[in-house]
Amino acid sequence: MSGEYQMRKTIGKCFRSSTDNFNGVIRIYGSPYMYRVINGIPEKGAMLEVVDFSSTELFVTVNNYLFESDVNYVDNP
Repeated sequence: MSGEYQMRKTIGKCFRSSTDNFNGVIRIYGSPYMYRVINGIPEKGAMLEVVDFSSTELFVTVNNYLFESDVNYVDNP
């Protein structure tokens, strides 16, 4: 249950893609999460938004209308 709670907390979070791959890893709340782009074409620097999750990964969409100043933005070093 704890894992699902952590995944649920990531819904709505956004970050800049560091690659142009459809799959990657992001750290949110100090924990690494695998993600997969399910809508849009990822490009390096594109803004990605978490919209859903499974037991093993986050599902994200490309949403370039979001900015780093958004309250849900997380850094992706």
